[in-house]
Amino acid sequence: MTQVSLGRDPLTDLFNRRYVLEEVERHLKRYKRRHRPFSLLMVDIHNLAWVDETLGQAVADAALGDLADLISTNVREVDVWFLCTRDQFIIVMDETDTQAVQTVAERLAAVVEDNRLKLSPDNVTLEMSFGTASCPDDGVGAEAHLQAAWFSAGTARTS
Repeated sequence: MTQVSLGRDPLTDLFNRRYVLEEVERHLKRYKRRHRPFSLLMVDIHNLAWVDETLGQAVADAALGDLADLISTNVREVDVWFLCTRDQFIIVMDETDTQAVQTVAERLAAVVEDNRLKLSPDNVTLEMSFGTASCPDDGVGAEAHLQAAWFSAGTARTS
């Protein structure tokens, strides 16, 4: 059985998108029982497709792996990571409210900025935005949370 069939991305070793909704549903059930908040943090990479097309797949793969390593050292071990698409990560953060997830997003943005991943001799870097959604502040539905995180990341991207 391959890693992909087991629900993990072979490059980053993160869970793949098949499990995001399941994990969010699990956290929603826990919220309904215990009334403890949780949040989603989306990392949206803007120019990975361009890097892939311009600098090559090997460079894009290395950048994606390096980014996953960098971010994973800056979130808690209990946080569950997913690679939703080739250029979007979602992190499900247990017992994290709106203010806390926004603080984490700001810290990750600073860490990424401080550790700019140089992808070529021309110092091309990955460009990204972060989006957040929290339960109960953004509702108590799995799809609503995912949509709120995507919307938040998209809003950050255009501002």
